[in-house]
Amino acid sequence: MTVSGPMAVEEHRNWEDVDYTSLLNGQAFPPDFMWGVATASHQIEGGNTNNWTRFEPRSKSGQESGDACDHWNRKDADLELIQDLNVTHYRFSLEWSRIEPEMGTWNEDAIEWYSELVDQLLEKGIQPMVTLHHFTNPLWWEDMGAFENESNIVYWIRFCSKMFEVLRDRVEWWCTINEPAVYASMGYVLGEFPPGERSFKKTRKVSLNLMRAHARCYRTLKSMEHGDSRKIGLVKNINLFDPYRRWNPLHRFQANVLDKMFNRCWIDGLKTGRFKPPSALRSISIDGLKGSSDFIGVNYYTHLLATPFMPTKVEIDPLIRPWEERTDFRYPMYAEGLKRAFEMVSPLNLPIIVTENGVADNDDDMRPEHVRRHLHITAEAIQHGHDIRGFFHWSLMDNFEWAEGYEQCFGLYHVDFETQQRTLRESGKLYANIAQSHRMPQVVILAGGLGTRLGEMTKHQPKSLVEVGGKPILSHILEWVKRQGCYRALVLTGHHGDQFDGFHFPGIELTFVKEPEQLGTGGALWNARDHLEDEFILLWGDDYHPIDYTPLVHNHREASSRLTMTVTTEHDEMNLQHEAGRLIHYAKTGDIPKGFNGYEAGTSVVNKSVVMDFGKEGTWSWEKTVYPALSTEIHVHLDSTKFWDMGTPERLEQLENFFNESGL
Repeated sequence: MTVSGPMAVEEHRNWEDVDYTSLLNGQAFPPDFMWGVATASHQIEGGNTNNWTRFEPRSKSGQESGDACDHWNRKDADLELIQDLNVTHYRFSLEWSRIEPEMGTWNEDAIEWYSELVDQLLEKGIQPMVTLHHFTNPLWWEDMGAFENESNIVYWIRFCSKMFEVLRDRVEWWCTINEPAVYASMGYVLGEFPPGERSFKKTRKVSLNLMRAHARCYRTLKSMEHGDSRKIGLVKNINLFDPYRRWNPLHRFQANVLDKMFNRCWIDGLKTGRFKPPSALRSISIDGLKGSSDFIGVNYYTHLLATPFMPTKVEIDPLIRPWEERTDFRYPMYAEGLKRAFEMVSPLNLPIIVTENGVADNDDDMRPEHVRRHLHITAEAIQHGHDIRGFFHWSLMDNFEWAEGYEQCFGLYHVDFETQQRTLRESGKLYANIAQSHRMPQVVILAGGLGTRLGEMTKHQPKSLVEVGGKPILSHILEWVKRQGCYRALVLTGHHGDQFDGFHFPGIELTFVKEPEQLGTGGALWNARDHLEDEFILLWGDDYHPIDYTPLVHNHREASSRLTMTVTTEHDEMNLQHEAGRLIHYAKTGDIPKGFNGYEAGTSVVNKSVVMDFGKEGTWSWEKTVYPALSTEIHVHLDSTKFWDMGTPERLEQLENFFNESGL
């Protein structure tokens, strides 16, 4: 049903009729979609001293953050919890008050803690997303007026530059300011956040300076080393405002005013470079604001029904439609609004990332459905052409919920704050299953082959460790793998596995499996069967094949195939025949039969069941055994991207030239 009127249509669906099958079978999202969870430093770390710790005794709840989730001391165990959710990304914030507790004094231990956090995430194949400001300020900066004074921005930029310099080589995704409209309105209109004031004049100043700070941060970081390749963006909370009675002009007027103040002015500022602060009469040009985001982060939770007499205190229940269900926070669950949030930010023409979405639900009786509905809306929006790159659930675990204290529970993990025990909720299991069904498969690299035609350089060294373009070919392969959104790799090292000792590649969880003796390509896979996931991408360790994995994996899953082989029709040799998307004949050696019209390009998607059906002890060839046996069942993915085989000195030289010329 819809509640229609002169403003945007307020859609309400009958969710009982929605089919969620595609969420669980891996068909709803592209394979390279970013699956994440999010936290904020003050809400989980514990032991902080900042503007919030000073404000907490006079907050709505009166509760103090104290130890919070004690994450500062439980980081290693909490990283295991993140990994168990099968996510590919983790969004967290840097606590400025820890890093610079006094003006100009840097806490190197705290800096190292965050640097170590990034390293540990990357070792687990989880990509970090860093938020530079998430509501908290050092006391010394708060006492200077924080964002009330434009002259203070320089200190925050100095902090951002410092941490970017430390982490820029390992962190690709950066959020400048989290929810500037919430910071301004809750701190200076409603008085629910520090400094707890009610001043429209200060709200205008703070809002203007938040946008100035964002623009300066973006331009500063972009000018630094690695800045041009890092993704930096603003995170905007979209809180929809709908007129309670859509026929009532006063209700429509109030909704429109709130929408402009809370949403539109901020989005328009990013688009035009001119910002009209809430309640201001005119817009102001901000240097560097236009085009100051590589993506837009969307935090979405609900909609509010507007009347001229709507409550301005958080503890008063907001109005809801008769058929809507209240969350523990008392606002309604309204997943349909996420679609409208996407439409609101789409004029920016930026990639969209859902940087927060979750629900206060201590009993976990609403959260599973909340997860399903919002992911369904996101998948639907992608199908309709919106460029949505990822989804971060709020939150990893129950935590200190700002003015609400510990009363509102948003976590996929329940936290017992007396014992600090974490327990995975059913909603967490659901989210983990959905993420697992969609994420890029494990990559398996046959890296143990020796190169007899390469002479002395590979007489005792696997070809995959031969340096080309300044680093081992294996490193080039893993760089491409990571760019494709694959963060778990199983490297089959052959019987020379000790030569891989010490090999490291940040950002991918690497597992090495050594063979007791030469087993051939098939024997190597059988030897590693206990490490194989149910679906994996199979690569050759001496080939560089820079194809787009997303359509390959999508085709494999859509066809419910057991094995999908990439085939090129533009090669100087042919070793197979294909028709109607299927492999008909394969011959690795010998004369080329008439009718052969393709060449195996070296990248396949394989279901583990194939290995289990054909595997055997001893030495055997994957290509000679599996391909002929499954010929008419193997699906063919046509892609004529040039691939590079370094099997001979001439081909190795060609690959060297390619890397030198391309700068890879």
